[in-house]
Amino acid sequence: MMASFKPYIDKLRVKIEPQINKLIARWEQLQPREQKLVGGLGLFLVLSMLFLIVNGLITYKNNVAIMVENLNRVTVFSKQAAINYKNIKSVEANTFNSVTTDQIKGDVSQVLQTKEPNILIQDGQMTISVPNAQFNQVMTLLDQLRRSYAIFPSQLTITRQSRSGFVSFSATFWVKQ
Repeated sequence: MMASFKPYIDKLRVKIEPQINKLIARWEQLQPREQKLVGGLGLFLVLSMLFLIVNGLITYKNNVAIMVENLNRVTVFSKQAAINYKNIKSVEANTFNSVTTDQIKGDVSQVLQTKEPNILIQDGQMTISVPNAQFNQVMTLLDQLRRSYAIFPSQLTITRQSRSGFVSFSATFWVKQ
């Protein structure tokens, strides 16, 4: 195997050997002080290159670790989104679920922080009216009704109040009694 490379090695040696001899001759012409300076500079360059190579590899490794962590987060998020999508896909708007006035009153009172919400169930329709509630709490209530009872408003009225962030809220739902 080495025999097949021997001609190439000999050609390379013929080309490089004169260059090396010139460098050795120049090195010997330098004063000892200059030899130390050139040697120190050479050592500095070698160490700098080594540092840059190792630092680049470490940075690359850290970037790959961050990318893997981000991909894992995206994977978990996408699995959760797929589960939520399947759950939402199986729920139809205004699917008839059995709800009671007491259940709804409890949820509305808890979320909207009102003592006596106005809730009326009549002829398969449930009407919820709250004259003064925070907008974000109303949105939370609608989301909770969707999640807990799979009911969606067939009619919804939200009117802005004079106080910032407060609304009057009225919604009608189709329900099974």
